[in-house]
Amino acid sequence: MKTVTLFSRVYGKKRKYLLDVVKSDVTSMIGELDVRLARFRTDQRGHLSLSLEGQDSEFAINFLVKEYGASVRLENVKEGASVPGSFVEVGKVGYGLYVDIATTSPKRVDVLVPLHRLRDQFSIKKPLRAIAKSLVLVDNFPVDVKITSVDRKSNKIEGELGQDTLTRFEEWLHDDHERLLVFGADYNMIEIALRKSKHLEDIYEFEELGKFEHALQCKRSTRASGIIAAIGPKLRGIPMHLFIPKEIEASLNA
Repeated sequence: MKTVTLFSRVYGKKRKYLLDVVKSDVTSMIGELDVRLARFRTDQRGHLSLSLEGQDSEFAINFLVKEYGASVRLENVKEGASVPGSFVEVGKVGYGLYVDIATTSPKRVDVLVPLHRLRDQFSIKKPLRAIAKSLVLVDNFPVDVKITSVDRKSNKIEGELGQDTLTRFEEWLHDDHERLLVFGADYNMIEIALRKSKHLEDIYEFEELGKFEHALQCKRSTRASGIIAAIGPKLRGIPMHLFIPKEIEASLNA
């Protein structure tokens, strides 16, 4: 039997629904292979964990990793490497932001992006909570991090935001489209909510940030606040955040 922990997470009010969706997708993926899904669960953070039996287990695991991303063992985290992750426990401490990169070891280790690095990277000299609030740096937001130091004895990793993430923020901040961030839902859930509220045509583009994390780029004539008011009741309990460049600029300059 082979076991794998994947990068993608299921969490929030729709966790059970998302688990059922993933299980159905996995079952379909491996349907014609010589493999059986022996165990299907999540770890404490919601990362998918599967055990497979059969001759094609290794092939199936490679396919699932390609689809849902891979976890990483602590001993394989290297300085200078860029890895995907997502913000966790934003606002809990004032000295930096933690990023979950799906490390697997006896003790889970998140990457700390120190406040001074965030200030340097965004050229903002404000307290952490002000930076996070202004830029919508919230729990479950997918980001890339570049590892700057690894202390395995102390189980500590530090990093900085990767260039792809910085480029995304730069593009969003200079874009005149407002965005609605929806975390903890799949594409179908969001599309159905938009159709039922008759707002699907108000979305210029769906941006997939992660497996269950999406940015809805509104048309220039559409206010993101109007979209959240319309689909919020249909996606009750699912975190949504407004990314409005003009308001962010005003907040940063205040």
